[in-house]
Amino acid sequence: MVKHVRAVATWESYGEALRLFARGATVATASRIALVVGTWLSLLNQGQAIADGHVPWLKVALNYATPFVVASLGYLAARRRRNVERLAALLNDSPPSL
Repeated sequence: MVKHVRAVATWESYGEALRLFARGATVATASRIALVVGTWLSLLNQGQAIADGHVPWLKVALNYATPFVVASLGYLAARRRRNVERLAALLNDSPPSL
């Protein structure tokens, strides 16, 4: 049985982070969050206009784009090399769990 291991994408420079974003490294995580939050924001803020048949497309698009960008930034922040190394050091120094 072959076990698939996903490589952790880490970055050091902002250029590397931008390349990860451009290659779609954040899409799987950020799109699910954007779908839920964007739908909620659109219904909450634009629900009446949508129900009336006057969909404010730019506002709805921004309701999805904003959580996508925020979730992408969170994804990348968690994978910044120095943050990953700091977490690994903390985990290595922690006492064994019972």
